[in-house]
Amino acid sequence: MWNVNKEYQNKGLVYTFAREFRFVFVEEPEGYSVDAVKKIAEKTEGDPAERQQEPDVIPENIIMIMNESLADFESTGDLQTDTEILPFIHSLNKNVTYGKLHVPTFGGGTARSEYEALTGNSIQFFPAACQPYELYVRDPEYGLADILGSQDYEPVAMHPNNASNWNRSKVYVRMGFDEFLSIENWGDEFCDRVRKHYYSDATVYDKIIKMYEDKEEDQKLFTFCVTMQNHGGYTEKYDNFDEKVRLLGLNYPDVNQYLSLVHESDSALEYLISYFQNVDDPVEIVFFGDHQPSLSSSFYPNLNGKGLSGLTEDELEDLYTIPFFIWTNYESTEVELPITSINYLSTLALERAGIELPAYNQFLADMMETIPAINSRGYYSKSAGGFLHIEEATGEEADWIRNYNILQYNNMFDKKEKSEVFFPYLK
Repeated sequence: MWNVNKEYQNKGLVYTFAREFRFVFVEEPEGYSVDAVKKIAEKTEGDPAERQQEPDVIPENIIMIMNESLADFESTGDLQTDTEILPFIHSLNKNVTYGKLHVPTFGGGTARSEYEALTGNSIQFFPAACQPYELYVRDPEYGLADILGSQDYEPVAMHPNNASNWNRSKVYVRMGFDEFLSIENWGDEFCDRVRKHYYSDATVYDKIIKMYEDKEEDQKLFTFCVTMQNHGGYTEKYDNFDEKVRLLGLNYPDVNQYLSLVHESDSALEYLISYFQNVDDPVEIVFFGDHQPSLSSSFYPNLNGKGLSGLTEDELEDLYTIPFFIWTNYESTEVELPITSINYLSTLALERAGIELPAYNQFLADMMETIPAINSRGYYSKSAGGFLHIEEATGEEADWIRNYNILQYNNMFDKKEKSEVFFPYLK
């Protein structure tokens, strides 16, 4: 599912269609109807003033960075290294919401996490192993770009690699981004590379800063950036990358390279935050990884004591967690969220910014109170005190999950009766 168009060209229509056919149709969820959507809307709608307090500051610039393969092994395992891996991220404790995000993929599949972060939808309700960017984003797509565009932000997407990767050149337009900066139109500036060909996080952040400095004084920006620096694999040696982190007592060259890369990401992030700490405009930065890296399978027993098999649901979910934070350069309350998931991230970002939540995001905000995390593997059950499969949900938890499925189906697949309450921008 990496590049469907190329698959058709190389393998032919019959072969490719046969492989993809199982993903084409998404079943209507049990209990789905237009009336069911309306009933959910009646429960969700309310006076926004009662739900959200008027903020003192609303950011004029929102920067959302999905950092390739960034994981926090210091928090999820017991690694001994000669250098602290993520010292800056661990030091953030002021004006920040932070914690762990549960994501829908492990070792790859970037666009699955990206899709959830931007739309609020969940991969849980699609066929296993599907890629929504390749299959389902065919019409205008409700999400953060449209929401912020309606609030007079200019939505700009950035990815220092091929625009066609994961079909982004087509998807971003449907999501409401006004501009997409890819390697094809990146320009000659800000092109420093690590490991021969990947643009460094530092040079990408320099470009973000330049965009901020060049914008009109009264222009509000929403910048969504997908980095490339830490992309796998990690086995080759490169003249233009100095590895600064080593495991103690273990010999895994790929792990050493990976940890050195995310250490560089941490340094670049400190540079970016330091810059925006000193600007006058209010700024919100949303930062997160897309998935954990794919490393030598024999390394994992040293990380979690078991490896990649024989894991409980909670232990398996540890492989599906990445760090995140939402930081502001103005005074805001510190909040730790030890358990949440990436489908809630856009809602958390809007709440942190003090922007009135549209109905769909308000539904997700309400759902978080009962279902704090949900991903492709299952959901966190407060009643059980751990992760369960969706089929095991009962009572109020099952009701929330069913209603979520109904709304997502209405959003994605009900072309004639799409809810104007939940998805007004799609009209």
